[in-house]
Amino acid sequence: SISALLDLDLRLLCSKRTHCSTASIEFSRQAMASPSSKLKVHIVRAEGLQHMNHFTGDKPYVTCEIKRADGKVETKAETKPVTEGDALNPTWDETLELESWSPGETLEFAVYDKGLLGSKIEGKALLPSEFFYPNAFQGVLA
Repeated sequence: SISALLDLDLRLLCSKRTHCSTASIEFSRQAMASPSSKLKVHIVRAEGLQHMNHFTGDKPYVTCEIKRADGKVETKAETKPVTEGDALNPTWDETLELESWSPGETLEFAVYDKGLLGSKIEGKALLPSEFFYPNAFQGVLA
């Protein structure tokens, strides 16, 4: 699990036939019957990250992946690294879009710290679909 707190707001991206508001998601029968949907994930911030890059400075970013039932990862999105401000309590306020999500598939979030020679992982957290489908999820992963 992610040792720090990751605040995110998860909503299913609406089709033209589905009504969406900023507070909730309503699924039309056509949207529920579709084999896959596009997900919209709003990554807000993290708190309490560790100082991992002593020479180049910390540049944390978040990845979000769709985990298929067979364990494969087909869709991945990531935030831009935070390069200014408080890198141990970063704010991204960034929206990611993931293609081809189907009900029952889990999301995996990971926080990384981008360094000169690669990235070091801060931690991971899983969010099973029953926590955000058919209703939206807004909260903290720890």
